[in-house]
Amino acid sequence: MSKKIASKLDPHEPTLMDMDVQGKTLDEMLAWLREEGVTCSASTLSRFLESARSSRLQEKLLAQIASGAEQCAAVEKSFGANPPPELDTLIKLQRVLILNLSTQANADPEMMKLVATSFASVLDSERLRLKQSQIDLDQRKVVLMEKKAAAYDRAQKALETAKTSKGGITPETLKKIEAELKLL
Repeated sequence: MSKKIASKLDPHEPTLMDMDVQGKTLDEMLAWLREEGVTCSASTLSRFLESARSSRLQEKLLAQIASGAEQCAAVEKSFGANPPPELDTLIKLQRVLILNLSTQANADPEMMKLVATSFASVLDSERLRLKQSQIDLDQRKVVLMEKKAAAYDRAQKALETAKTSKGGITPETLKKIEAELKLL
């Protein structure tokens, strides 16, 4: 952002901007300036107004960004004390927003699109959460299957050892081991 160069119109900026908002023409503004003892060309006034509009727009945008940051901080602080709403609550909230917008006589179709579009990110987030839950569940299944396979291998080795050892095992113990192997 470049530094603003001082202008003889600077002291009159508030009034000129008010006149601009009121829809006054450049000729009307130039006539007012002449009454105030200031002379300039229409092109100079036009550039000054464009620069002032741009500066005000930039200030407004920065203020909106700061306000949005403050709101985000407040929401995060609130979520720290209270958990964020669940998906069902957000869906109900979206329904209320849509109903409110649709019942307004001057409902803006762009607002309806904005509500629908903004909710898409909520649904995407929920899809990701569900995918992560499925991945976690699959990982737990794999761990359980590995444990089951290891237990089966140990029982199988114990059975083979028992069958081949000199002392042998009792028929009851053999039946118990075979029953456990069938359970696995």
